[in-house]
Amino acid sequence: MLFLGDALEEDWRRLLEHTELLRLAPGESLARAGDVDRTLYILKSGRIAVTLGATGALIGTIDEGSVVGEVGFADAGPRSATLEAVGAVEVFALSFESFETLAARHPALGRRILLDLARILATRLRLATAEPERLREPT
Repeated sequence: MLFLGDALEEDWRRLLEHTELLRLAPGESLARAGDVDRTLYILKSGRIAVTLGATGALIGTIDEGSVVGEVGFADAGPRSATLEAVGAVEVFALSFESFETLAARHPALGRRILLDLARILATRLRLATAEPERLREPT
């Protein structure tokens, strides 16, 4: 599920100015179930495996161009899943505090980010309720 798929180059420049680039080795965790952290991760390259905290069951993978960590970003609650690199991964990390700064400087972009996150959350919820055993995103 592509994040901000039709964003202008200027929007991406503004957004990425507020992020930190992280590089993960294969098998390295980006976030762990139970962590309390409001960082949103935009996958620049690679794939992230998502496993449920309670069971450790693999519920799917998220590919480059999409986001992970959107639930914790939105509700400030503990992470419900562990996010682990499948192969080498690069992500842009957007802290909630950096998002607030971005949204204050560029309100239209902040609104657009929130609406796109809502779209992604809604789509993932629909997938989860339609196919509880598979949360893999459509390709």
